[in-house]
Amino acid sequence: ASGEDALSDVHFTLMPGQTLGIIGQTGAGKSTLIRLLMRFYDPTEGTVRLFGQDVRTMDNETLRGRFGAAFQSDTLFEDTIAGNIRLGRAFSDEEVLEAARDAQAYAFVTNDKEGFESQLNIRGNNLSGGQKQRVMIARALCGKPDILVLDDSSSALDYRTDAALRKALLENYEGVTKVMVAQRISSIAHADLILVLSGGAVIARGTHEELLAKKGTYFDLYQTQFAGQET
Repeated sequence: ASGEDALSDVHFTLMPGQTLGIIGQTGAGKSTLIRLLMRFYDPTEGTVRLFGQDVRTMDNETLRGRFGAAFQSDTLFEDTIAGNIRLGRAFSDEEVLEAARDAQAYAFVTNDKEGFESQLNIRGNNLSGGQKQRVMIARALCGKPDILVLDDSSSALDYRTDAALRKALLENYEGVTKVMVAQRISSIAHADLILVLSGGAVIARGTHEELLAKKGTYFDLYQTQFAGQET
């Protein structure tokens, strides 16, 4: 509304199967960048290309069908857990089960006698925050999309569950391109490229090791998050 750019001078290239990590404070432009990729809106300047093709030339349904996404703002519906993972898509029981297992949701889902047929209340209010996130991650993983987007969607997970999720992604989604927005460095330290955003601009880029060596904002964040821990 102010006429100011939400993002400026952001550029990167990812090869299929690579992982992009995006980190920055609230309002840095992280979610805006994700929404540009999925064409929820178009850039005023520049181009977003997927698989070499300008997203503006792609049919929106086809474009978004290539993504599996879990956003902070996503919601769960008054439906079964399986129904929430499928989200109206024609995935088999086996695909739903596999996605739940990789999302670290399988154990708590099958702990209930109803299992995947357990009914969720509106907005999933009968689940904990971490359980909700795992069901939404399973929704994003279901069917193994070309591009997986996790928009700060593991923030409610404890470190052990988050680590198990990362391991599953590494082992079972090798060919899937991953875009991971996070507040925690541990969630993106393994990425092929990390962008540090501030005020809608990339203030640093590189691998985890390269960014630590620069002793900038990323290094400061690392020091804060891992203070007193053996790394």
